Amino acid sequence: MVNTETQKIPLFPLSTVLFPGGTIPLQIFEDRYHSMVQDCLDTDSKFGIVLIKEGQEVGGNAVPHKVGTLAKITKIRKLSQNRLYLTAVGEKRFNIVELIQNKAYLEGLVEIQNLPPEQEVAEQSLKKAKTAASRHLKAIVSMNGGWVNKAETPLPTNPDQLSFFLAQLIQGTNKIRQTILEETSVERRIEICLFHLQAESKNISSSLNTDLLFKFSRN
Repeated sequence: MVNTETQKIPLFPLSTVLFPGGTIPLQIFEDRYHSMVQDCLDTDSKFGIVLIKEGQEVGGNAVPHKVGTLAKITKIRKLSQNRLYLTAVGEKRFNIVELIQNKAYLEGLVEIQNLPPEQEVAEQSLKKAKTAASRHLKAIVSMNGGWVNKAETPLPTNPDQLSFFLAQLIQGTNKIRQTILEETSVERRIEICLFHLQAESKNISSSLNTDLLFKFSRN
């Protein structure tokens, strides 16, 4: 059973999904989010990033999905008088219990999902996932003209962390990424990621082979 704690946190609805362990760059230019960032800095607190279900990022009140990711500001830089650049890293997932609109920015009463006891995942599934991740990273590096050995990134050993590492590699739609974020079974999450990674790696390989064939045909 997942251990949860209830907190009130600022919410930042966006047209993207942040996973635990992932990093996201943000440009802040709306007054309400300047206030949110300042409040987080003043209280050394975190905020929640949630995918927009209805509405838009800029202006108005967007309706978010119920599951998001707690984010911690790691870097911040002032670009101009009205614009900030910050980097945030995803930590824990949360479920929104209630939306609160008492400030310029949206807040939420949320249940934060603390890291559960390590779920058992079949060794074969873990092996397949790690192999798929390594192949995908190598394919991406090759596609960008880099050396393949640069893709030897250490993979997480914890199954939960591994599943979100895999999720970060997927270039799928926000609907797919949100489905992965909401999945509570680590094994099922890995299976979903594996399916999409293998499909994307196949597309990259086909694209590379086509490019090579075109280059050789011109010589």
